[in-house]
Amino acid sequence: MTYIQPNKNNKINFLTSILILITIFSASWGVSLYNQSVNFSHNIIDQEKLVRRAEVENAELKNRLYQQIDSKNLEVLANEKSFVIEKNPEYIRLNNNQQVSVNNQ
Repeated sequence: MTYIQPNKNNKINFLTSILILITIFSASWGVSLYNQSVNFSHNIIDQEKLVRRAEVENAELKNRLYQQIDSKNLEVLANEKSFVIEKNPEYIRLNNNQQVSVNNQ
């Protein structure tokens, strides 16, 4: 009687299955890392857009501020409020070289 026995390559089969599992795990991990890097780059682009928008708003606010404190506009405002320009102002000196205006009226 003949017995048919399969090849006993259990070690080779085990190593092959381990290598296949490692390959599958590595591929999955690589895809995950790629997705994270793409998401990160999209987040960076979104943040750059927010920074540009904030810079534009900052420039607009500076323009409005500079327009309001322009000397021509201040003269018009002073005339509207009936302010008088002091020709010879007197100042008081403090310890820290700060000056305070004194009105003698």
